[in-house]
Amino acid sequence: MSIKHINIPILLKMILLIGLPLILVYGLILGLNYMSGKQAAVSQMKSYLAELTAHQAARLDSKFLQISTGPRDLARILPLLPINNPEDIYQLLEHYLTKKPDIYGMSISFAPYQSATGLELFAPYVYREEGDFQRLNLKDSYDYQHQDFYQIPALLSRPYWTEPYFDAGVGNALMITYSVPVFRDDSLLGIITADVRIDELQEEMRKLKILAGYTFLISRHGTYIYHPLAEDIMRETIFSKAERYDFNEMRTFGREMIAGKSGVKPFNDPISGGRRWLVYSPLESTGWSFAAIVPEEEILVSVNRVMMHQALIMILGLMVILLIVSWVSYGITNPIRKLAGMSRQLAAGNLEVQLESIKGRDEIQEFAQAFNKMVVDLKHYITDLTSATRAKEAVESELRIARQIQESLLPRVFPPFPDRVEFELYARIIPAREVAGDFYDFFFLDRDNLALVIADVSGKGISAGLFMAVTRTLIKTVFQEGVSPAMALTRANQILCLENDACMFTTLFLGLYNVQNGEMIYANAGHNPPVVLTGTGQYQLLDKMSGIALGIADDFLYQETRVKLGYSDMIILYTDGVVEATSPQQELYGEDRLLRILIQGKDNKPRQIIESLEAEVQAFQQGNQFDDITIMILRRLNQ
Repeated sequence: MSIKHINIPILLKMILLIGLPLILVYGLILGLNYMSGKQAAVSQMKSYLAELTAHQAARLDSKFLQISTGPRDLARILPLLPINNPEDIYQLLEHYLTKKPDIYGMSISFAPYQSATGLELFAPYVYREEGDFQRLNLKDSYDYQHQDFYQIPALLSRPYWTEPYFDAGVGNALMITYSVPVFRDDSLLGIITADVRIDELQEEMRKLKILAGYTFLISRHGTYIYHPLAEDIMRETIFSKAERYDFNEMRTFGREMIAGKSGVKPFNDPISGGRRWLVYSPLESTGWSFAAIVPEEEILVSVNRVMMHQALIMILGLMVILLIVSWVSYGITNPIRKLAGMSRQLAAGNLEVQLESIKGRDEIQEFAQAFNKMVVDLKHYITDLTSATRAKEAVESELRIARQIQESLLPRVFPPFPDRVEFELYARIIPAREVAGDFYDFFFLDRDNLALVIADVSGKGISAGLFMAVTRTLIKTVFQEGVSPAMALTRANQILCLENDACMFTTLFLGLYNVQNGEMIYANAGHNPPVVLTGTGQYQLLDKMSGIALGIADDFLYQETRVKLGYSDMIILYTDGVVEATSPQQELYGEDRLLRILIQGKDNKPRQIIESLEAEVQAFQQGNQFDDITIMILRRLNQ
């Protein structure tokens, strides 16, 4: 009997020709070494990364603790000092600034009639400029009693680090403020603040490396204070990034980080691909969280080096085995060559090929059956792929319909009130994606009072669009005749905070404009300050009485104020997609360019102004629109 008629599987033939013993030995040694080496490396690296990250976080935290000692010391002795004139207070602040070179500026914002100077409101502020100290009274710049740095520590009765913010007065530098309440006889004496620039911290973060990974820093609300991608800093949160990439693990990580926890978490990174480790530790003083993302291959580099060495030995051994197997198996490879020929036909596109001449009861015959089945399955797959393509086109069509539905929710007919001659009104929205998170609206509460609304929802895409629709409907529901803008925002905020598991929020400006006398009552929930432009080209930013964004804190009470438009005056409302539009050189469009366009077009109609502004912003971005852009302009006319 010839060997080709023996009913023995090919795998068994290879085992009889020495293959199995060698493969088992090499595989067992390789597997044991890999498992033991990997477990040891993972355990040691987890401990090392946790300790290293905690050390770096503590080192960063110590800087803020050292900075906070000055304001706290001053808060303890201020009620005991016999200070009766402003000069003494300014000298006291300069003394503490001299001892604390990391502090940019300090102030004492006294409660009404508490400064012992005879003044109702007094808020001396000393800051550094060009190697010297400069002085000013914050009362002359804004109503400091309604600022976060004053209200929050006063309500909490404890020190408070504000969220980072861009300070236009310091070249749009990133700042953070430490506020300490001062009490005398259980009554609020005032708030001591220390302003700190964060650019040095960001520079230090750029140099900081954890293995071959990168580090980042988030605030207590999840906003990126530092990230290797400059466009994420102060424009992105860990939650919005999780929403963009549909990354549920990142949401969980973000909640633990803003809760002040530490940890080491392996995960599959959908952004850059591959296996990554996230290690994070809190900064106790500020409520921030320091974190690093490290590629897993860097952690397992020593294990992989050993694996590569042993794999090379195994490959050399297997090459010898393959030579022996090839020599012995030559007589039984004809069916395999037939399979290869049929495979080439299949690769060339012949889906009608079938193997019918392969006989026997070994794996080759099973392979032939599997090949025939694979051809049939491939036909079905192509059919299914065609269906999937149609389904994808249907999803894209649904997105276009969603865009059309969203646009239909917003007023699109201009002029919107042809019978009203008291004013001109025009608005436009340019979405960054298929569905926008910005919106605007306007409607009459009665014959003479026109409501103006503009808002910017956190995040982008479908989720932001849904939150936008809910917010727009909610505003029109709560803002009725007899309800003030502040009352409407307060009520809307309470409703939006209920079951806000996605941690979404929206900035919103709400104004009530009287078309007869030109007076507007308005309230601002963290939105960009509108611009009032007179017919002579003078402008004013309505930056007073700004509250926090809707959907963050349900117990916040919003305030309101008034402004009056003269004939030919305009009020311009816009979202941050205008001033934060970014050029390819990472330069922001900014308020200066916005004001220049507005002043140049002061004699034009609102529609012409918006079209000019849109054209310039789009040219500035060069096709790389990062955020939604929304603009609304109202001009008072002579009746």
